[in-house]
Amino acid sequence: MLTPSDFSDLTDCIETANKPQTKRKFIMTRTTPNPTFANNANTDTQKVVLPTLELEGADIARLYLLEVGHDSKRLTRNTKPVVGLDTRLGNEMRTLKAEFEGGRIPTWRLRECQMHIVDKRRRSEALWFVENEVECREFIAKSKKGFTSLTALQSAMSKANKQASSSTDDKASTKDKPKADASPKTSEAKQRPVELSKDEIFKQLIKVCNDSGVDIMDIAEMLLREADAIEADAQSAVAEAIRHSKAS
Repeated sequence: MLTPSDFSDLTDCIETANKPQTKRKFIMTRTTPNPTFANNANTDTQKVVLPTLELEGADIARLYLLEVGHDSKRLTRNTKPVVGLDTRLGNEMRTLKAEFEGGRIPTWRLRECQMHIVDKRRRSEALWFVENEVECREFIAKSKKGFTSLTALQSAMSKANKQASSSTDDKASTKDKPKADASPKTSEAKQRPVELSKDEIFKQLIKVCNDSGVDIMDIAEMLLREADAIEADAQSAVAEAIRHSKAS
């Protein structure tokens, strides 16, 4: 959730980023004392040269805060190569991710680049888009209706991949299925799956992540995307049922 301090942090960066690109100065004013940038007058205000990532992050955060509502062309506008908001956001996150071993960006680095102002799910979706940009653009091009957000695009691609995987598995299963034994052994009892509680599943998931060196936050984000996909499918089913009832 955004706090008044988030907007205060952006003030100087927005003043710089709001200027036309040709007139923009790569500086910001610090109002917090910092020994690293202390000057001879021992004042609280110093001018610091902004690295590219910090300036780009400030501009992205400014555009994110100015974004209002949803429209049918928002995804097309935000995913334009190079200049689209989500494209820029995804490239920013990918570059920051590459700075750290393991790909986990520390909170202090996110704050330096004003990325803490952008919703975490939005950052995750934008990163996913640029990391799968070719596949995403091909999927969008094949779609008849198009998509209004990256969330809807993710859900549709996840559903399509599941259907394709299920179809492939069914074909392989039919092809490799052995002939049934004419005289099955009656002594072979069917094994029932072991039922685990939520706590047991959670503990096993933590153990597997630790043993495999996988960041549990990455798994959490994948679970959130899966939950969004399930919710989107349910909403689509309800809308379809309502449409059929009205038509009849």
